[in-house]
Amino acid sequence: MSGRLDGPPNIAHHAGTFSAHRASRLKDLSSLAVFVGELIANPRSIGAPIPSSRALARRMASFIPCRPKGYVIELGPGTGVITRAILERGVPSHRLILVERSYEMAKMLRKRFPGVKMIFGDAADLTRLLAKHIDLETERVECIVSSLPLRSLPKPVVEAIMGELKQLLKEDGRFIQYTYDLRYGCNGALKSFNRAHSRTVWMNLPPARVDVYHAPRA
Repeated sequence: MSGRLDGPPNIAHHAGTFSAHRASRLKDLSSLAVFVGELIANPRSIGAPIPSSRALARRMASFIPCRPKGYVIELGPGTGVITRAILERGVPSHRLILVERSYEMAKMLRKRFPGVKMIFGDAADLTRLLAKHIDLETERVECIVSSLPLRSLPKPVVEAIMGELKQLLKEDGRFIQYTYDLRYGCNGALKSFNRAHSRTVWMNLPPARVDVYHAPRA
């Protein structure tokens, strides 16, 4: 039996761990403050009482190929919960493009994900926005991941967004959208798309259903 005593605790290590945890908490609080501010200012464009859970984010990301040959576009990334899950899925940062219409959220996302292209603009003008950054004649949009509240946005806006999706998604490109309406009926705005998968995520407040659509064939 050894009489050796354990040395003193590594104070520097514990201090570093505490500092990292504190920085993470401060970042979460900052994100929540921006989210609440946007919810108060533009409640119809947010459509959610709190940011998405990690469970919902991981489920959304699970339908994206780990090594996409084309680009992955995220619409309405908000505080970046789903963005983080997409990167953890293995999607290279240079293959991910965020499109956010809230200036405050876009500014926060630029700081949080410096290696990801951030476009400040409206999804109803998606093709024109993307054309400024990638060559749509030679590059393919493989997946579009959306947190947009399609059921609460004005009908003309939703129709404009659907038109953009049809124009950009080709050759079985995927559109991934979640909804708080757990009834299995298809969103009327997406009736021309082909739903391939549907999963309910109970570990979210409120629970949400993730739907995966393929673009309609020409």
